Amino acid sequence: MGMDEFRESGEELRRKLNNGVGLIASVMNDKINIVCSVSDNLIKEKGLNAGKIISAVAKELGGGGGGKPFLASAGAKDISSLDRVLKEFPGMIKGLVK
Repeated sequence: MGMDEFRESGEELRRKLNNGVGLIASVMNDKINIVCSVSDNLIKEKGLNAGKIISAVAKELGGGGGGKPFLASAGAKDISSLDRVLKEFPGMIKGLVK
């Protein structure tokens, strides 16, 4: 799966999200690819932003990324931290909610 198909997976997730934040991570060729989707209502009502979320997640994994408030992607290198970051993700989102 290339990065374009991976982003399409994020867009598909976003289409199915009525009220939520989604994060998809994949390890390809010793690199982590991440995509984050945020539903429109959480952008408007809670101030969540997929670009800011993905930047914070990627930073924890030794990478970087960004995007739009509703969909963002990133790349990272620290595969050993991926499980921890995924487990901490729900708490991170709760901390961002206004």
